[in-house]
Amino acid sequence: MQGMGRTVIAGLALIAALSACGPQRPQPMNAFDGRVDDWAREILADSPELATQAGVTPEQAGGAFSAKLDDRSPVAAEARRSAALRRYAELRALDTSDLSDADQLTYDVLRAQFEAAAMGADFDYGVFTPMGGVSPYVLNQMDSAFLTLPSFMDDRATVQNTADAEAYLTRLRAVGDAIDQETAQARLDAGRGVRPPLFIIDATIGLLDGVIGEPPIQSIYVTSFRRKLAALATAETDAARRATIEQRNLGFVARAEQIVRDHVIPAHQRAASFLRGERANATDQAGIGHLPRGGDYYAAALRIETTTDQTPAQIHRIGLDRVRALNSQLDIALRRVGLTEGTVGARLSQMTADPRYAYPETDEGRAQLLNDVRARIARVMARAPNLFGRMPRAPLEVRRVPEFLEASQSGAYYNPPSLDGSTPGIYFINMRSLAEMTRIDLPTQDFHEAVPGHHFQIALAQEISDAPLLRRLMGFNAYSEGWGLYAEELADEQGFHEGDPVGRIGFLRWQLWRAARLVVDTGLHAQNWSRQQAIDYLTQTTGDTPGVIATEVDRYIVWPGQACGYEMGRREIMRLRERARNELAADFDLRGFHDAVLLQGEVPLSVLDELVANWIPEQRRLAERERNRR
Repeated sequence: MQGMGRTVIAGLALIAALSACGPQRPQPMNAFDGRVDDWAREILADSPELATQAGVTPEQAGGAFSAKLDDRSPVAAEARRSAALRRYAELRALDTSDLSDADQLTYDVLRAQFEAAAMGADFDYGVFTPMGGVSPYVLNQMDSAFLTLPSFMDDRATVQNTADAEAYLTRLRAVGDAIDQETAQARLDAGRGVRPPLFIIDATIGLLDGVIGEPPIQSIYVTSFRRKLAALATAETDAARRATIEQRNLGFVARAEQIVRDHVIPAHQRAASFLRGERANATDQAGIGHLPRGGDYYAAALRIETTTDQTPAQIHRIGLDRVRALNSQLDIALRRVGLTEGTVGARLSQMTADPRYAYPETDEGRAQLLNDVRARIARVMARAPNLFGRMPRAPLEVRRVPEFLEASQSGAYYNPPSLDGSTPGIYFINMRSLAEMTRIDLPTQDFHEAVPGHHFQIALAQEISDAPLLRRLMGFNAYSEGWGLYAEELADEQGFHEGDPVGRIGFLRWQLWRAARLVVDTGLHAQNWSRQQAIDYLTQTTGDTPGVIATEVDRYIVWPGQACGYEMGRREIMRLRERARNELAADFDLRGFHDAVLLQGEVPLSVLDELVANWIPEQRRLAERERNRR
């Protein structure tokens, strides 16, 4: 069970950037456009990794960035917080009286994002990203630099010539610095009384030790670099020139191996040593309520991740009510497949353990899983023109999660395409244990992470040609994950589980998971739940495997609030759809509704409400014109 919706590389930001195939936005025509472009350039200059992933030009990013990584030092973090506060003040000071409708939409989106970022900037510990995301522990088992940078270098660092190879090596040398910077921030935070729970520390040490014990020549940094260099040699048709390139490549690889040995691995050792020293000071308190201003921190995290003003108590109650409703549906669905005894959770657990629904834990089983996923995606794509007015142009690939990340990541995630078209959208599937990737849950995971979920949502946003770059760089968790969860429901409504009662049970369980997340996340961080209490609740509620549940709970612990965005976003999209359907009656058009939701890019839920409210009369006029033509 999964549904991260979080790119491994970009941390808390989901990229939705301009398609290289579409027309470019004209140069700024007014002061507002100029200020927005300045902010985009500033944010990209602060994050070379964001600039790389988005595929922007050096001009858009305020300078060359291909040989740089983000500065993760405490000094940079403080500067990042100050810049977020300044940008929010600058935005509020703008004269908005003469803005066009398009610029007013941009202003509304930026105000929500900048306001949330300013809330996060009010805290002087943990992670604060260039786009304003927050999490309390810079060294953790999920998204610290030592985990995200290998994937970043593998997926996004292109090597097409000698200059690219030198840039790769410069960046590789900076990996050790990035890890050391996070260790320095973690040390500073510990002095303020902020350190992860003991079980998170131990999990993180285990992952660090796994890298430390690996020979440098086997490091993903080196193997990925060697593969990219080999592709350059293979592309050369002249035998003599190919031999020269291969000889040069040997030198590049040797340098990469030395950098890993002398700089990258020692940085891992220093991080692990620091965490071992912190074990004596750590506790088993799972939530952030005990941290400095922990209650305020959680309130800010919820505001950022849900773009709503709902309190933890309100969200907790919404979750409990939704769990109750889904249990009733699941009871009926489980009875239809012969499971009649015990609680819903117990019956789901029994179903999960049934070998009939598991893929064999073999290479053949993994290949069959991937084939099934690709076939299911093709089936959705064939029907998608009936559901969407516009189809994405960006290609989608299905890949296995790199083995070095399997232990720390959830079941699947989506990485968006780059601005320049050099990389496609990628749907990653975790195959650490096929017992966790059953035929029960896999179809709904595909609908969420790939199509009609995140790939449609993000790739379509990339084709927006007239929105400022800054708008297309920012992500709103409740919008993106809310769409992913809505996409699951849409697939069920459209009959993609017909003839597959087991797959439909998986759909309902995924819905149950997201409702349970509201309960668990608020329980951990606002009601002082223990880790075991959270694990027990999810086990009893979802019946999922112990490994999946433990991984998910630890994710909620180090990333407060994010897991609440799914159900809160889905609820709002469904509410808006029903509002439009009720007001338009026979004039309601599902394709048009989906375009209204998707074709302005990622927005906070309050702005989404405005977009749908504006679409309803437009759709009514369109339907009236169509009737008149007849």
